[in-house]
Amino acid sequence: MDDTEIFALGNMTNSSQAMFERRRRILDEARRMIGRGGLEAFNIRDLCEKAGVASRTLYYAFDSKENIIALAIKGYFEAFDSKIGIGESLSSFQGALAHQVTTTVRNQEIPNYLRAVAALYFSPSLHADIRRVMLEIGTRSWRPWLQAVGLGRQLRRGVQVDRMLIDLSNLQFAKVHEWGLGELSDDAFLDRTLDAVLLLLLGATKGAALKDVRESYDQLQRSPEFKEGLIATAHTRIMALSNTPAE
Repeated sequence: MDDTEIFALGNMTNSSQAMFERRRRILDEARRMIGRGGLEAFNIRDLCEKAGVASRTLYYAFDSKENIIALAIKGYFEAFDSKIGIGESLSSFQGALAHQVTTTVRNQEIPNYLRAVAALYFSPSLHADIRRVMLEIGTRSWRPWLQAVGLGRQLRRGVQVDRMLIDLSNLQFAKVHEWGLGELSDDAFLDRTLDAVLLLLLGATKGAALKDVRESYDQLQRSPEFKEGLIATAHTRIMALSNTPAE
């Protein structure tokens, strides 16, 4: 995680190096706890004990339990993102699609994190700053490409990039929620996520961007080999990573 983000919440602006390291330790322990048991088993008392801090120190640093969870989750996903070897620019459609498939396949291996993210995302009481963290996680695959498409005037009239990104994020977390409830199998989770994302993009794009989306959508519908190739490449990328799910 970027060190600047550890200072982004709470009363962190005038801190010693020792206090800074204590905050990092709190986030590391929170990440491990979420990885082991999800949000259901996560509580502040255990976190304070494992991190070796008083609850007053913890709340002084982060303001709330939700802030800790959000930053811990964001740090975990950033650690994974920084090591994915996509091989193509995320500002290209193929790069964005490869990132989407790779992260979706990887997400199936970290159900506790996914359930935690979905629970936070749909919470009506979630602070606006933390909602932005969740939106950032949900739009990483498509943000660079959509921004490039917008600059290239390949979005239909009335379509706004920021609104599209929110819609894409909402859609993907809805599929995560269904999968977390057991309403989607692993295979259906990937299929339904890709279908929903590409159908939304089909309705929003034009020109070369629309051609790219349509070709991939058609191949996914007609060619099992195309999807299998995407998944096999995603597994290869994941296997090459040195990081593993938190324990």
